[in-house]
Amino acid sequence: MGRLKNENGNTTLFIIGLFSVFTLMFLLIISFANVFVEKEHASSNAEQASIVASGIVLDSLEDAISEYDSWLILELGKVPDSPELIDLRPLGEKVEEEKNQLPGTLTDSEKKHKAINKVIKDELNNGNRFLRPIVNRELSYAEAAIRSQVMDNISQNNGEISQTKVYLNNENRIEVETATKYKAFKFDEYFSDSQRLVKQKGQGPSFEFAEALSWNLNISL
Repeated sequence: MGRLKNENGNTTLFIIGLFSVFTLMFLLIISFANVFVEKEHASSNAEQASIVASGIVLDSLEDAISEYDSWLILELGKVPDSPELIDLRPLGEKVEEEKNQLPGTLTDSEKKHKAINKVIKDELNNGNRFLRPIVNRELSYAEAAIRSQVMDNISQNNGEISQTKVYLNNENRIEVETATKYKAFKFDEYFSDSQRLVKQKGQGPSFEFAEALSWNLNISL
């Protein structure tokens, strides 16, 4: 009987040990899963924010074109006094021409983006000194709007605002770097804030006009 009791005790200890190992493995799997969830969360936040920022810039370029065309109408009667005005067609008209030349496989928003960028880039490269200050002014308004709206977007998606940067990268795309905070399933208090940050980046479409303007966007929230 004594031997049987001893074997039963060893079996119990073995089962308890095995259960502990499985429990530890389960906790580790959940912890790794949380990291991947937060990585996807941060990536989604970065992509959304880059789209928001890119949309604001495109709207500012549209406003610049509209403002320029309004100014041009007033200048049409002063052509002899303004020899710099070689091409007197409104930029809005040029944008429409560019859109009509683009492939039909593109969406309307993609056509608008490409056409506006090309027209403004060409005008600046061709020495349109009247357009430059208008674009610069609208972009300064855009930067203020980007700061506000990206901050709201990151906050609403439970991201880390203080870890967010918005800048124009080497490909002339607006890139957003942001982070979310990973919470460990167990022993979370042993992780520092920097160790629990999961950082990701997202970028929007290319802004070709930036090459002709030497525009530099760099915002830290």
